[in-house]
Amino acid sequence: MLRAKLYLDMETDCILSEVTARWDTAFTVNYEEVIDDEHIKFVIDAGDNVDEFVRLFEASEQVRTVDRVGGTHVKLTKRSCGALPIIRNNHGMMQWWDRVNGTERIFDIVVYRRDDLRNIVQELREFGSVEVMQLLPYNSSETLLSDRQTEVVTLALAEGYYDWPRAADAETLAAELDIAHSTFLEHLRKAEAQLLASALEGEQRSGTNSDGGLHTSSSLES
Repeated sequence: MLRAKLYLDMETDCILSEVTARWDTAFTVNYEEVIDDEHIKFVIDAGDNVDEFVRLFEASEQVRTVDRVGGTHVKLTKRSCGALPIIRNNHGMMQWWDRVNGTERIFDIVVYRRDDLRNIVQELREFGSVEVMQLLPYNSSETLLSDRQTEVVTLALAEGYYDWPRAADAETLAAELDIAHSTFLEHLRKAEAQLLASALEGEQRSGTNSDGGLHTSSSLES
């Protein structure tokens, strides 16, 4: 497994680029969910500009719904500019946030395989320039997951459980391992939770500087 920070300078129109550029500000996107290949749902902290942000979002054809959440937070459902579905469809997992500043995006992701990361980068280039700013290996699964969790995750990856659309369902994979469907899902959820928790614990070592930028670049070769 690999953890990567990707820098994307978008060349396509996006309402998030417009609002951050207009008020010369940046914000972090949280709790992202891909609704389908066209729409995403997420929460941002708009700070002191929350009223202006809401009015602009409500006027945008890209935005389906806008809801105030607390004093400064806004929950949006909008047409995706394309990046997040690409990451999800290539088995990437977000580290809870990405950063938006004008046309610039910084995505903090985890991928299971180097080929997945290559595919993500290649497909993102349809929307702008992409750079892998940081690439870090995960700890080996032997020290992070139990033997059964490793077996479940390995089978799920090999059989296309994380593909979109899925090439195999949980019931079929559980039968291959001769375990109950509920047991398979329990092992899978625990494995995913441990992998994500490990990634979050490594945030302090991720190389992010105070303005959300990144210190080093890395190669995808070999």
